[in-house]
Amino acid sequence: MSKSIKRSKKAALILMVPTATLLLAGCGSEEPVQTAVYQNAEECAAFYNPPAECQAEFAKAQQLHAQVAPKYQSKTECETDFGIGNCETPATAAVSTDPNAPVQQQQQASSGFFMPMMMGFLAGQMLNRGGAGQAAPQKSVPTQPLYKSRDDQGTYRTASNQPVARKSGVTSVMPSQMQPKAGTVVRRGGFGAQAQQRQSMTSGG
Repeated sequence: MSKSIKRSKKAALILMVPTATLLLAGCGSEEPVQTAVYQNAEECAAFYNPPAECQAEFAKAQQLHAQVAPKYQSKTECETDFGIGNCETPATAAVSTDPNAPVQQQQQASSGFFMPMMMGFLAGQMLNRGGAGQAAPQKSVPTQPLYKSRDDQGTYRTASNQPVARKSGVTSVMPSQMQPKAGTVVRRGGFGAQAQQRQSMTSGG
């Protein structure tokens, strides 16, 4: 009887293997996409990219900045996560993005919230344009603003706190992790605490 039980367990394990293999294959079906991180349009152009394209992509990131950046109810809460002097209001961001914007538009951008300043931008799929013969990725990588947490100033992060790269230049990312979302009001320590937690987990092995 004990032998039949062992045979049953063995058969069950064998039957489970294909299922597990399919699950793993499904999780790993996404391919990384090559993109680039730059501090600003000038740095982008310094990497031998067309200056006009760099300006256009940087402008896209600036326009998205006020929409996707995490929002805080006070400047103190924002600076707790991003550092002293690294926070602004949506109105300030609107003026810096378009100084010629009508006063009414600038006032509408002011919502009483504070958000981190844009520290760089992800150049989307600028590098992949004109790649003849290459299969299109399942998802595109949108151009978007990047930020740096006070607890991890060496890493560029998306507005949703997804680490992208530690230095400017070409990098590879997973498209599904680079999809911008509308910024929400977060509690003090939310962004920075997550960055700090990742650091402790990495250092702790």
